[in-house]
Amino acid sequence: MHNSITDNKRASVLLSIIMLTLCLLMTACDVTITTTGSNSGSASSSGNGSTNTSFTGSGAQNVQLYVEPDDGVTVVTQAIDNAQKSIWLEMYLFTNTTVLHALERAAQRGLDVRVMLEPHPVGGSSPTRVLDELQAAGAKTETTSPAFTLTHEKGMVIDGKTAFIMTSNFSVSALGGSSHSSYRNREYGIIDSNPQDVQAVADIFTADWNRSNVQLTDPNLVVSPINSRADFLKLINSAHHTLDIEAEEMQDSQIEQAIVSAGKRGVQVEVILPSASSASTDSNRNGIDAIQGQNVKVEEDAKLYMHAKIIIVDGQEAFVGSENISTNSLDHNRELGIIVSDQNVLNRLEQTFQTDWGTSQAV
Repeated sequence: MHNSITDNKRASVLLSIIMLTLCLLMTACDVTITTTGSNSGSASSSGNGSTNTSFTGSGAQNVQLYVEPDDGVTVVTQAIDNAQKSIWLEMYLFTNTTVLHALERAAQRGLDVRVMLEPHPVGGSSPTRVLDELQAAGAKTETTSPAFTLTHEKGMVIDGKTAFIMTSNFSVSALGGSSHSSYRNREYGIIDSNPQDVQAVADIFTADWNRSNVQLTDPNLVVSPINSRADFLKLINSAHHTLDIEAEEMQDSQIEQAIVSAGKRGVQVEVILPSASSASTDSNRNGIDAIQGQNVKVEEDAKLYMHAKIIIVDGQEAFVGSENISTNSLDHNRELGIIVSDQNVLNRLEQTFQTDWGTSQAV
């Protein structure tokens, strides 16, 4: 009997030790997940910080895509004309008078129109005239926050219910071109009514308008200087079969190395950049030389000016937004993009990419 009791006690103690060990291990695991926050959507950063911690989600669903120059300026002006309460716009370049008049009409009918423009766009004109005309129509205007090297974002929120996340500025060449000019861009825009995404874009606008910090918790948004570098690396490193990129710039060594690594592990990489003859300088030459090689092909679009910024991974997930593949864009600018996994959007992105590849020329 004594031996039996002793054995029971020993078993009980042993069981307690095992349970305590498991508990400690589970607690340690929980702590690790919480502190890294890499996929939980819980990472956050101040608006002018450069945390660049990836917390990408599975990609936005139930979104729409517009493609320029195919869809023209009306995709933007109709959305503005149909607005009922408010239009908030944060933009790099704004020179399109058709869009300007649409915003003036919205302000004149009493909507809360707020427009924030970059005061010193590189190679662009001062926004003073546009801001003055909008103010005269009743809109509220600001220049963008000085916390960033440039505000290169192209974002718009309508009625607090729909967000436009775009590669396109509001210029004639970006929104379909015109009969007076053959200069037309390849551009994309995501139209998103998912409440979480819309609220996050509105929060970024509000923070930049008020010169304050923003806490980013939306796992689908790609925002410089908060998480864009980390998200680009995560996307590129996740590719198993194909990686299709349209970009205006190839000027960041870390992203270039990730592209090279993708090719070396067997991913078929295709990259379309602007034709050197259509750019002011051949500033992508070093980047092209860095990435061309095993399974990585680079072509330049000779038909349209390649202003697009997209990354398509295995036909399953894609980035669309304002971020260029450049150090300033990823680390120092205010930029806005989104990860999408909507299959209809992915199909059109891929079809457009293949069209552009067919009309591009090998470097």
